[in-house]
Amino acid sequence: MKYPRFITPNWKPYDVVEVTELTRKIVCRKVGGIEERKYTSFYVAGVYRGIVTGCIVGCNLRCFFCWSPISRDFPEFYGKYYSPEEAVNEMAKLARRSGIRKARLSCGEPTICWNHLLRVLKLIEESPYFDLFILETNGIVLGLNPQLISELKKFSKLYVRVSIKGGTPEGFEFRTGAQGTALNLQFSAVKALAESNIRFHVAAMTDPRIMSSGERKMLIEKLRDIEPKLAILLEEENVDPYDTTLLRLEAANVKLNW
Repeated sequence: MKYPRFITPNWKPYDVVEVTELTRKIVCRKVGGIEERKYTSFYVAGVYRGIVTGCIVGCNLRCFFCWSPISRDFPEFYGKYYSPEEAVNEMAKLARRSGIRKARLSCGEPTICWNHLLRVLKLIEESPYFDLFILETNGIVLGLNPQLISELKKFSKLYVRVSIKGGTPEGFEFRTGAQGTALNLQFSAVKALAESNIRFHVAAMTDPRIMSSGERKMLIEKLRDIEPKLAILLEEENVDPYDTTLLRLEAANVKLNW
């Protein structure tokens, strides 16, 4: 299949499993038995009241509201491969300098290079510079392989933030570019996390400019069916006008009032 870039008006929804595998081949590689992953930068972000961030390359969704760098859409042209040790060393330098004790991998989907992520989590667990690692994920890989969640339970510093992209298959497909059936994978991941007792919450882009009140209600009801607390603590987001977001909105011919 042709690798998907930006959602356009004549977009044909893609199979998220295929795109996950295609992306993995581009952004992950094995060197001496160690899985390396592409990163574009390391920095301290203001969210979460300050967090050390490894900006990774590669995602399996094409949300038109996404703020991530253009490397999301053209992963073969951006980034440099880092081993888990190299990546955590870069983040530790920033932690020492800033005094910030939280870390994350952002700008892409961390679970695509699974073994790389597990090694990063182990190193964070052992590091004296970090108290918390926030795993920001869309849950697709975890929904495809719920058994992977058991591998996360050993990390005491881990907290998971699952970003749900819709309340209906049609809404999910409209916003992500992937086939709507993949929404089930996101909710499967949420259910498996709830059963695992791992610390986590759910976020969703419920901006009324791109999600109807009816779809929002269905999303909340689905969360309530899994665990009432998830619906109560839902983190609701609005679209922000980042340069890359504006570019993707224009490509998709989605017009918002700012």
